[in-house]
Amino acid sequence: MNILSVLVGLILVAVTLFYLRGWLRLRRRGVPFANLPRLAVFLFAVTMTAVVFLSPLNWLNRDYFFVRVAQYVLLCLFAIPAYFISCAFDVMLWSLPAGGRRAVGRWMRSKGALRRGVHAATRPWLAVILFIVVFVTWYDSQIAGWLLTDNLLHTASVLALGIAAMLLWWHLIGTGPRLHTELSPWLAAIALLIIELTSMSIAVPLAFSTEPHYTHYVAAFAARDRLLPQLSIVDDQSLGGGLIWVAGSAVYLSSIVLILNRLFARHGMDGSSPLPGWDDDERMIMPGLEHRVKK
Repeated sequence: MNILSVLVGLILVAVTLFYLRGWLRLRRRGVPFANLPRLAVFLFAVTMTAVVFLSPLNWLNRDYFFVRVAQYVLLCLFAIPAYFISCAFDVMLWSLPAGGRRAVGRWMRSKGALRRGVHAATRPWLAVILFIVVFVTWYDSQIAGWLLTDNLLHTASVLALGIAAMLLWWHLIGTGPRLHTELSPWLAAIALLIIELTSMSIAVPLAFSTEPHYTHYVAAFAARDRLLPQLSIVDDQSLGGGLIWVAGSAVYLSSIVLILNRLFARHGMDGSSPLPGWDDDERMIMPGLEHRVKK
């Protein structure tokens, strides 16, 4: 375990304490917002983050490609969205004293240089492009081989991938600091579709390839005794590609459905409305037999 992993662990402890303090304060006030399902989602997010950075996954990623992929899946597809679904920022804000909450609110409404800079640097489409670039770079075989030579460097790369995912899901889910106008559901669905196609362009070739793509794992499989000796390097690569494909498609496509469903509900289009007179007798007559209808 490296120093960066320890730092992430300390941050997780602090975030958990702040969240629990805010959640209990809201709970005592009888606010329905502080409910048990939201707390469970937050604890799930913390657990997944701890598994990524503090469990054996953080050193087995040098031996197995599918373990490296599992870090991406658990962090970017499960943990990060769960933080926003649990409204972590809003709940933790209530852990602060009243003066602290007012200071954060004033900063978010201010027009200072720092506020404008953060707003400009975290625009929705910049967040989408950043995530795609970091995602594609992280799976590049040469860059992956370079990152995997040093555990601290690779942990930093996983953290960078998580930050890019955090900026992405911040706009897609819509909770967190209110620094931007709400992203259009249509644009959010298009962004997710682009990310899904990018994910599949990496996952499908890896899942069906019969030749190893990552020279680091070729050397790793040849150099040491395997924890899973029955798993070949091609099977390891196919399993990793399958994880990206299945998990990515499940999360991205289901998110598109949920976003569009939210759009339809907003415009009252989430129910069926039959056309007037759809069941008239004249409409029930088979074409060509209209002459048999008695006037």
